[in-house]
Amino acid sequence: MSLYQKLQIPAACEVDKTIYKKMFYDNADLSKTDKALFSDVIDKVTWLYCLKTECINIQPYRDEVREYQELEVLEVALTAEKGLRRIAKIIMRAIPYPMLLIFRLEERAQVWAAHQRFNLSDSEKVTLDEFVSTDWQAADSPLWDALALPKMRFTNFYALYSDWVDAISIHNAHFIMHHCEELTGEQARQLLAKQQATEAKIAALRAELKKETQFNRKVEINMEIKRLERGYTDGDPKVDI
Repeated sequence: MSLYQKLQIPAACEVDKTIYKKMFYDNADLSKTDKALFSDVIDKVTWLYCLKTECINIQPYRDEVREYQELEVLEVALTAEKGLRRIAKIIMRAIPYPMLLIFRLEERAQVWAAHQRFNLSDSEKVTLDEFVSTDWQAADSPLWDALALPKMRFTNFYALYSDWVDAISIHNAHFIMHHCEELTGEQARQLLAKQQATEAKIAALRAELKKETQFNRKVEINMEIKRLERGYTDGDPKVDI
């Protein structure tokens, strides 16, 4: 079974059309560097699925912050692993619908997602909320079952997409941090954010250690690094769950 079959998206939602790079060159206001990145790294962009009310029994959503009329699933076949965050940002801004963006490199895949909201300064653009993304996943990864459509809420497209974002966050907390307790998506994102902050602090301390000449200060820095590493290994930083 392919990973897309595991998502269990109805055949009525299938599009399977190529989105040519020229569309992004013409409409995404790309710099020369961005165009070079697209040319060097992207083999093909495919619009796999479009989830909309005409195809699936889910209602649109709108409030004062965002409007979700439909959801997209896109695949980007890559020739190299380079600039993926930048590519994700360009594609999600150029196609103003919330999406699961799936990068494929040989037999591996990454999933990227980000909520969208209105851009207050330009109604023609969208603002992306914080990205969530996975490491490279094999076709037999439990992630694909976690993202299966029947497990999501069908209340409206915002609820469904929020469940996709939560599923990615929870997957990351379990498989990157080896966290075994039951988590909500928000709790998982808190854990991951604190982990990233701890890793950044450790990296800064190591850089400081290389420059430090005072023995006593070197000892203090080493102790602080060890303390942070112990907390990380033991499952810290803590969040209320």
